[in-house]
Amino acid sequence: MRFPALLALFFILLQSAHALPEAELQRYINEAIKAGGGEVVIPPGVHLIKRGLVLKDAKKLRIVGLDAEDTVLKLPPVAYAIAAGATAAGATSISVKTQRGFQPGMRLKIEADGEVDSFTQKPRPFHVAKVKSAAGELIELDAPLKYPVPDGTLIRHEDAPNIISISGTSEEVLIEKLTLDGGRVEGDPPIRGHTQLCAVLATGAYSYEKGPTGPQVKKLRISRCFIQNCHGRGIALYSVDSAEIDDCTIRDTSDEAIDLDHFTVKSVVTHNHITRSHIGVELNDASHCLVAGNEFRECGTGINLWRWCRQPGLNEGNIIAQNAFDHTRGNAIQIATGTKGNTVAQNEITASGKNGIILSGESQIIKANKITASGMKALVIQEGKHELSQ
Repeated sequence: MRFPALLALFFILLQSAHALPEAELQRYINEAIKAGGGEVVIPPGVHLIKRGLVLKDAKKLRIVGLDAEDTVLKLPPVAYAIAAGATAAGATSISVKTQRGFQPGMRLKIEADGEVDSFTQKPRPFHVAKVKSAAGELIELDAPLKYPVPDGTLIRHEDAPNIISISGTSEEVLIEKLTLDGGRVEGDPPIRGHTQLCAVLATGAYSYEKGPTGPQVKKLRISRCFIQNCHGRGIALYSVDSAEIDDCTIRDTSDEAIDLDHFTVKSVVTHNHITRSHIGVELNDASHCLVAGNEFRECGTGINLWRWCRQPGLNEGNIIAQNAFDHTRGNAIQIATGTKGNTVAQNEITASGKNGIILSGESQIIKANKITASGMKALVIQEGKHELSQ
């Protein structure tokens, strides 16, 4: 990967270990994008990211820290509340047991059933309201609630940022030698941020029904980073082509550490160390990807491959090889219905809380895996005919 221009923060040599304003970091990124490429060097220090750094239509751009452990991009503590008692539709306020971080004008993501989704034909698991004021144990709304809020419902910020978001025609972006901290702290409620509160989110244009509908993000590489304390994913890729994620340490994520999601293809995840994450690596409608040589410790599930969209050819041709799994709470590797022709080979699975490998779909290739001390079974076949040579 070549970077034709150099946009370095030269004064960092005199001001190392001092945080830079987020707006200044974004300005350097924008200048590099406008120049057609370049390098943004971030000095040591804890740089607070409140709005999220945005890379749109970036080409040949390198964002690098001077020191991987001491150069920290960090989200503030997450804004959230817990509903106290049930609130009916039509109410203009919500009583809460606790709240943090809400301001007038913020949109609320209320994690209770909302409108019917056009794709699933089921209620969406959230609905949205806007804050008029928030103090103590009450959130006042600027309009009546459209749907009820049950007791204990989690309420969070609908527009919560990611640390870095990449979109549009972005190609050949390299992110390396940074610590990306999602701001999760002891005592926070369990939050699955999905496409919010991630360390890195890269998204090409797509729809569930049509697949890719515009340019995919291409040739993104994330290397030698420490990613930690995320309420969302560590790294999430949607409709991305030929990404590389290598030599990263990802720990303590409430959601997936690495997510290769809808219509991501030909992407490679190698030599990463993943610890205490809900899921280590998820492949959902991803095809022809390689997950190899990674280490998973104390995750809920090690690797999860499954189908959501209905287009033919999804979830096929992926290779899961030479990974090490130690003490997953659930299954080490699970492959779901609607997948086909994926290879699981030469993995070492030790002391999974449930099964070593649980297998569905069709024509999967399972060979030369070493599975010991599983809490349930080494291999479970739920459906389909497969090529087995354990």
